[in-house]
Amino acid sequence: MLYNYLKIALRNLLRNKLSTTLNIVGLTFGLTCFFALSLFVIDELTFDRHHPDSDRIYRVIKHRKTPDEAISIAGASYKLAEESKKSIGEVENTARITQGGRDNLENLANQKKINEEVTVANNGLMEIFDFEALDGNPKTALVEPYSIVIVENLALQLFGSTQVAGKTLKWNGMEQPFKITAVLKNHPRNSSFSFSSVYSESTYLSDPEYLAELNADWGSHEFLVYALLSENANPQSVAQKMRQMVYANFKPDPGISLAYSLQALRDVHLHSENILDSANIGTPAAPGNSSLLYLKIFALVALFVLSIACINYMNLTTAKASTRCKEIGIKKAVGAFRGQLITQLLVESVMVTSISFVLSVLLVNLILPFFNEFTQKELSLGFSTDYRIWLSAFLMAILTGLMAGSYPALMLSRFSPNMLLKSLKAQKSSDFSLRKGLVVFQFAVSVFMIIATIVVFLQVRYVHNKDLGFNQELLVVVDINSGAIRRAAPTIVSEIGNLPKVKNVSTTSRVPGEWKNLPAVKIRQMGQLDEQKEAFFLGVDEHFTKTFEVDLLQGKNFSGSGDSASVILNETAAKLLNITEPSDQLIEIPAASYGLSFNPLRGGQAFKARVIGIVKDFHFQTLREKIAPLVMAYQQNPIHNIDYFTARIEAADASQTIQAMEAILAKIDAAELFEYHYLDQQLALFYAEDARRETMLIWMALATVLIACLGLFGLATYAAEQRIREIGVRKVLGASVLSLSKLLSMDFLKLVGIAIAIAFPIAYWAMNKWLLEFAYHIEIKWWVYVLAGLIAITIALLTVSYQAIKAALMNPVKSLKTE
Repeated sequence: MLYNYLKIALRNLLRNKLSTTLNIVGLTFGLTCFFALSLFVIDELTFDRHHPDSDRIYRVIKHRKTPDEAISIAGASYKLAEESKKSIGEVENTARITQGGRDNLENLANQKKINEEVTVANNGLMEIFDFEALDGNPKTALVEPYSIVIVENLALQLFGSTQVAGKTLKWNGMEQPFKITAVLKNHPRNSSFSFSSVYSESTYLSDPEYLAELNADWGSHEFLVYALLSENANPQSVAQKMRQMVYANFKPDPGISLAYSLQALRDVHLHSENILDSANIGTPAAPGNSSLLYLKIFALVALFVLSIACINYMNLTTAKASTRCKEIGIKKAVGAFRGQLITQLLVESVMVTSISFVLSVLLVNLILPFFNEFTQKELSLGFSTDYRIWLSAFLMAILTGLMAGSYPALMLSRFSPNMLLKSLKAQKSSDFSLRKGLVVFQFAVSVFMIIATIVVFLQVRYVHNKDLGFNQELLVVVDINSGAIRRAAPTIVSEIGNLPKVKNVSTTSRVPGEWKNLPAVKIRQMGQLDEQKEAFFLGVDEHFTKTFEVDLLQGKNFSGSGDSASVILNETAAKLLNITEPSDQLIEIPAASYGLSFNPLRGGQAFKARVIGIVKDFHFQTLREKIAPLVMAYQQNPIHNIDYFTARIEAADASQTIQAMEAILAKIDAAELFEYHYLDQQLALFYAEDARRETMLIWMALATVLIACLGLFGLATYAAEQRIREIGVRKVLGASVLSLSKLLSMDFLKLVGIAIAIAFPIAYWAMNKWLLEFAYHIEIKWWVYVLAGLIAITIALLTVSYQAIKAALMNPVKSLKTE
């Protein structure tokens, strides 16, 4: 019996090729978009879930409150981590991680070297987390001093093999080589860890002075600490016990209070907004809630696209239902039971959705390599894919088939054969109203997606084209990674400046648009007793304004080493200090912050300086932040050493110029690797995620509009078929092709108009809320809505007019003869 149902269903699908094709294409598109976006969303939501104990691992967050500020730091002290596993019963183990800058890591056997971030951890890191090992035993890899764990990529770069446990590496900062105790598989893309190498903490504990310092460390936040709690432990209770333990051994300074909380590992990636990371000072610990907002948007878009595809199918199926009256009537007349008819019609509907399901799986696997490259992920759709994706997509497909087939199955099968054979018009006015409502919903979503895409495109373009207050083009930034190069900076600047293709060169502590932490300072005019103000700090030389093409508005520029007690302010800092004209006003800087809390300068003496100039405001941070006060001191200052050379070069022979710069640095320190990048490319990375989201929205908008148009095309075809006799009569009475086309098109254009009216206010609210993420953003102009509406109307008109014109051109003799 099932075989007969399938055979009859296949015949019916082949008989109605147009509607079958529209249904399958629409559902396939919808399911494909749903699969791709679902894989992306699930991957983001399952960060760090590959560790078996991820539900029991927590990150320690320190909350430090003073009269001036309250900050949350993903960091804690050495003793808190060490004593928690001894004194707090719910804490089974703790991991400590810290970082110490960059240095060369070298394979002495083949002299291959890489400039690596120095990451140091105790063995708790390997015991708590489940890192897959390719060689060696990770569970004991960081126990012994002078041990190092490296990941797969680093092993291949330095040795050409991953089977290197037992071999040694030389780190530039230590005389004794480090023994490789384990090689880990590369971190999955949905991991919060990104280290390439980890040195054993025990290496440094052999120093009695350092060990004594650590044993007295109760109140700092120098370590990123993870705690493994026992089953059913209460994180809030454990955090309170940590606070009590710290206060029992450490008394904060007056006015300062400390508190602790435990953040679940599964929340680190998406719920770390406004939490500073002690292992990467000055930067947020994770993308934060803005990424969570985008995930919600993408999840909604995935559901909307699939919903539109399902609505199309149900619309077209119910619209065609009344054309099957005679078929069902004959079957009932020859003895078919109602249950058999219902089963047959449902099988036909489920067959369509099953075909679409299979095609969408094939299509997703075809596009996933390109999608992964674009999103920088490792998504796959196979047997290892999260079962929730398979289950939700399969259930949605089956549910769509059952819902779409339920109308003809339940409605038509209940009528008598006599009524059905008399061509009963089973369609009710309420059915048509429902279809109208579904079309309105489809196009409202489509118009919203069009507006969102236009706004995101305009904002990304605005970010790329906005005047930053300095010229970022053809600026080559070279890292200063050794003391020898730092000491020889004047010589290096002179030699680089003499290169024929170098226009200007400058040394700075940081560069505009800095991707590392930018120090902040407390400032006030000398002798004033008002509250100290906060500003960012930049160490520069006399060539800075010319190299970066920053406008000096008033006063004078630095002239040389005699300016070590001089500063230049940006406009915002000058206003903050009520300085309208620089005239050697004295200011003092008593404290500085390098990403966490403010602390007095070394030696406890404030940096006293005179204001000699004011520069025009320029964007030294991303456009998500407003221009803040900035103090620029001469490069010889007590707050921050120089860290970069920046050269403005000519476009011609750029690679030869960079090679010549590398040779100049190699003469000073041949062992130091040459690191450089173009500043404009680095700045673009700040907005790379926005560009990716823009592209994803464009494709989703196109998919949404395409699927909606497929449904509109199908309904227009059906509407033309239903009115074929009316069209024939009108043509006989002299109606023109234009008037007939207008007659058939207007009903659908009215629905699109209603959809536009619904979508506009929703899009206005949603997109303005998104733009608030940026301190500098576009204003959504009226023409954006007009353009989106015109696009929707044009697409709908083109979709409907084809069928309308085709019906209007039909010979009225043929159309009336069929009746």
